[in-house]
Amino acid sequence: MLVVLNIKNFALIQELSVEFGAGFNILSGETGAGKSILIDTIDYVLGGKFSKELIRYGEDKTYVEAIFDMENNEIYTLLNDLNIENDELLVVSRETTISGKSIIKVNGKTIVLSQLKRIREKLLDIHGQHQNQSLLSKGTHILYLDEYNSENISPLLEQFEIVKNRHSQIEDKINELKGNDDREKILDYIKFQIDDIEKAKLKPGEEEDLREQYNILANAEKISSSLINSYNYLNNNPQGNSVLELLSKVISEFSHSEMHLEKIKDKRVQVEEAYYLLEESTRDIRDIANEIYYDENELAAINERIYEISLYKKKYGDSIDEILKFLEKLKNQYDEFINSEEIILNLKKELSVIEKDMSEIGVKLHEFRCMSAKDLEVRIKEELSYVGLEKAIIKIDVNLSEIANNRGYDDVQFLISANPGEPLKPLEKVLSGGELSRIMLALKCVFVDKDKIPTLIFDEIDTGISGAIGKRVGEKMYQVSVKHQVLCITHLPQIAALSDNHYFVSKKVENGKTFTQIRMLNEQDKVCEIAKMIGGDNLSDVAIDNSREMVKLANIKKNEIKNEFI
Repeated sequence: MLVVLNIKNFALIQELSVEFGAGFNILSGETGAGKSILIDTIDYVLGGKFSKELIRYGEDKTYVEAIFDMENNEIYTLLNDLNIENDELLVVSRETTISGKSIIKVNGKTIVLSQLKRIREKLLDIHGQHQNQSLLSKGTHILYLDEYNSENISPLLEQFEIVKNRHSQIEDKINELKGNDDREKILDYIKFQIDDIEKAKLKPGEEEDLREQYNILANAEKISSSLINSYNYLNNNPQGNSVLELLSKVISEFSHSEMHLEKIKDKRVQVEEAYYLLEESTRDIRDIANEIYYDENELAAINERIYEISLYKKKYGDSIDEILKFLEKLKNQYDEFINSEEIILNLKKELSVIEKDMSEIGVKLHEFRCMSAKDLEVRIKEELSYVGLEKAIIKIDVNLSEIANNRGYDDVQFLISANPGEPLKPLEKVLSGGELSRIMLALKCVFVDKDKIPTLIFDEIDTGISGAIGKRVGEKMYQVSVKHQVLCITHLPQIAALSDNHYFVSKKVENGKTFTQIRMLNEQDKVCEIAKMIGGDNLSDVAIDNSREMVKLANIKKNEIKNEFI
């Protein structure tokens, strides 16, 4: 949910910081004070349209930062895809100069506008006369319908996804096998590569062995001299006693002494073991020294083979193992081309079976969606009636297509007729901002447990309504706020009375300049503000009492709604 909004030089706002709470947040204030400007800042920082008029007069840039609490949000996968650091807080900032250049950052990482809009879809929905809402997008309608009956739909969708993926793989393979006009040229080239690699007779580990042999041959003289000297020191030192001779004498001396001193026996055994170990190592050193020789021709042959292998690595892979894997791939590819007609025939048979499976699953999905659509229409109609659109007609079209999509064969669209005599039309064709907002509210109430967007904003949803309908609209918004954060601009006391947090937006003029400011109202200030909504600026005891009673009844209603929906 949105927890903090920091604003600099945006329209009438010079500098402002607002903390929002969970639940139902109300923004009220006189017309022109800047309530909608606050919503515009949220829209702007999350990728909305920019115009120079949004920059405060006299300034050269605007800056907005929005901080969201990420607890229980499903945006982490998207952030990982965008390589953005995950944290409990998501910090989104956007700065735009008067030239139109924008810098957008999310958790400190600079991103582009298209990426920001993807993030926005997971964070927040604005419902107002001039904003686009997720439910207005026809592409989302099938998602909402499926979520409504997810218990039956989800298992079928998983089956469909598996068979459709296999269908795509087979189609790609068939196109690969038959879709090339230069088939003979490709076959010749593949055969040339196979013959070329096989001619080299490469062996796993060969290059490492060759380099080791080359290193030994190139340094044969040094190695031989070192080994011979070592052997002489150990066993045959012409300048004096060798190590083995000296150790033999030590063992002999210990043998004379151990009969008189028991401790010497252990030492004699240890030295004797060392003697035998050195004696064996001395023989090995002699044998290795005898194997070392220098052969100029062999060195040249090894060097030539290493060079030959390096040429193959440049053409076919970074190592012999990779080259051999590539060879195996070439052979498989060659066999496929040679036997392509038979393979294509078998693939087409499999494709036919899969298409039948897809069709059967698609029909089941269509049947479930048709049943769900009828039930959902009734639910939405109930909600529409409650918010004063009792004459509205909702229709969910579920049309079975011959072409498969990622969710079957259905094309789903929500249609509405807001008034008697009007034809059914898509949601985005509803012209009245007030009607559209209430339609969105009704849909949100139906999907309150399904909708994963954590924050909803309703910008003057009360346009054209009052009294009992206003009270019902407020109750529905509060119902949504039980499981979502809701921000609402309103002029109706019936809606404001239901608030969990009430913010008062006002403006002041200093030194010939206008400034928008905002403050959170305490309980007493909230009562006074609602009283002004009821009776105007001249507060009377009657208006205060009416306001206090309205807030009291609203709190009772809020508890009823919480008990019902938590």
